[in-house]
Amino acid sequence: MTTPESGPADPTPTDPVPTDPAPTEHRPHWATPIIRGWLVLAAVAVASGQQLFENWRSGDGLPPVGALLIVAGIVVLVALIQGVIGYFQWRTTRFRIDEEEVRVDRNFIQHSSDRLALSKIQSVDVVQPLAARVFGLARLHIDIGGSKPKTIEYLTRADAYRFRDFLTTRAHAAGAAVPATGPASPGVLPTEQPGPAVASGSAWQDRRVDEETIVSVSSRQVVLGTFVSGGFLFSVLMIAVGIAVPIALDVEALSIPVVLGGLVSAGGVIARTLVKYWRFTLLRSSGGLKAVHGLTTLTTRTVPVRRVQGIVVSQPLMWRITGLYSVRMTVLGVAGADNDLDAATLLPMGSADQVRDAVAALWPGFDISAVSTMTPIPMTGIPARARWLRWFDRQTFAQGMDDRVIAARRGLMRRVTAVVPHSRAQSVRLDQGPLQRRLRLATLSVHIPGGPVHLDCPHLDAGGARTLLLDEMDRCRAARAAELGENGAGAGGHGTGTVPSPGG
Repeated sequence: MTTPESGPADPTPTDPVPTDPAPTEHRPHWATPIIRGWLVLAAVAVASGQQLFENWRSGDGLPPVGALLIVAGIVVLVALIQGVIGYFQWRTTRFRIDEEEVRVDRNFIQHSSDRLALSKIQSVDVVQPLAARVFGLARLHIDIGGSKPKTIEYLTRADAYRFRDFLTTRAHAAGAAVPATGPASPGVLPTEQPGPAVASGSAWQDRRVDEETIVSVSSRQVVLGTFVSGGFLFSVLMIAVGIAVPIALDVEALSIPVVLGGLVSAGGVIARTLVKYWRFTLLRSSGGLKAVHGLTTLTTRTVPVRRVQGIVVSQPLMWRITGLYSVRMTVLGVAGADNDLDAATLLPMGSADQVRDAVAALWPGFDISAVSTMTPIPMTGIPARARWLRWFDRQTFAQGMDDRVIAARRGLMRRVTAVVPHSRAQSVRLDQGPLQRRLRLATLSVHIPGGPVHLDCPHLDAGGARTLLLDEMDRCRAARAAELGENGAGAGGHGTGTVPSPGG
């Protein structure tokens, strides 16, 4: 196992460009079968425990000693089987990283070989589940876009960070440096990189000294956002009803399961949010924006800024009290990402200033306050005659555009502002139903790849909607032409995340 060197580091762009890893095949870390087996063993133990608990609740009394021994035997047998399978899986899995590609060969029962060209790699992420974190190991996610990310599990934490930086540098042709490590251990690629060390991370944080912190969500914000979330408040309401109604009906015994269910639900909401977004930090790195978060599972996720198709800023009703917002985004080709990475979240919760900073880092030069609900802005509402269709929330609809983006805002209970750069729009559509025709209204839709961002401008004046449609088509063509003229890479290329301007 190798570890990153400590000591002073040089954060300047003069960090040496990483050299190529030795083009030899290697196995994952020897503890990989233990990490995988631990998860299966824990699942079997929990399932067995639940079954015994259910039998006890049904009135069968405490389970006899023989039943407990049988359960223990099942757990041990599953552990042995899992251990044997895991050992042979580890023995028959090899990976190779060279100048051209990443190759992962698995030859256990079913043979497979994943070959990933370095030029196709979109992002490389590091995930440390709890068990792997204890052993100082990490899982490497390699995203090539359009398909499920490929994984190499498990590597030492230092090697995972080193390979991540190497692959990101090669794929993005940037200047990130590979952290220097000590002598190579068996099964680990040797390190030839001389020069100054660059801090790469630990079990609690993943941050190089040449990375800049953009947004850091405090523990107070995470706790506050959780306690005023809809899921937690619904659980509290369920507990209150579970106490009040049985007392009113004089059947207090019914309140016990309802209250227990509400407590479990509330605890689950708190645990999920805290575990997932604890110490959320958004960093600016050479490969783009890097999000690091997690209490038990430390996740390092790279946000591929050039593949972001749009964002949506949301504020639920109760969050207005706390002044918190969340920002989610549609990223091209992340449909296969797993839950650990949560690639659609740019900022899980934060103040207006934090939202502004995060969006400005994603699209330099773009001020989200110009279109969001955080400050008064000159957005255009929908005609008064639309009240016959949206009598209760007509005043919440608004839309607008400039030479870079088109935006739409709506929401009475949950305020939502969607923003899409003109260069990312794939098509524009105009719809007009029978009632809309009578009221001379129409709905404009801007289409982008699937994700959390949906931009619709409903119930516009029919004539204005048609003009808006033609203007948006012209702006889309101009924005794409300007972007291609600037970098020749198109929407799927690499580079900065500047919102392109049709004027150059």
